[in-house]
Amino acid sequence: MTPLERRAAFKAAVTLRQITMTQAARDIGVSQNHLNLVLRGDRKGSAWLEEAISAFLGRSRDDVFPVT
Repeated sequence: MTPLERRAAFKAAVTLRQITMTQAARDIGVSQNHLNLVLRGDRKGSAWLEEAISAFLGRSRDDVFPVT
């Protein structure tokens, strides 16, 4: 999944759950700014953060954050 696809999928998941990006970030345990940086690919997320984002999306970590 590219950073653009990852960000779009996350926004779609937030919309379906009827929560805000801020609330999603809080639920995951990071700031909204840090979450956005990781989703855009501007910053590498830790293993637990990548797992949390993948779980939020309901997809495998390897699918959401492919090794390049």
